Amino acid sequence: MRYNRGLCHCGNNQESKGRYKDRQIFGRLCSQCRKNSYKIFKKDKCEECGFVAIHKMQLDVDHIDGDHTNNDESNLQTLCANCHRLKTYLNKDFMSKK
Repeated sequence: MRYNRGLCHCGNNQESKGRYKDRQIFGRLCSQCRKNSYKIFKKDKCEECGFVAIHKMQLDVDHIDGDHTNNDESNLQTLCANCHRLKTYLNKDFMSKK
């Protein structure tokens, strides 16, 4: 018999019991949401220009420091596609960091 761990916030079955971060449960996600866990921090408008999206697909979650492995909430911001591309170009986030 398979143990049912409950549902992820997206409605799929959880595949992880989660992990603790700062004594709060962080996780309890399905495999798809765990892969893109930083996307749960997406807001409803661009934090740079204030663009209010009609649909959430018009907004991106950006890593402020350019490090895609640093998914800490303080390192994430919601940007519209235009602000995201401009920030990435100006900060040269596309170049490999050495």
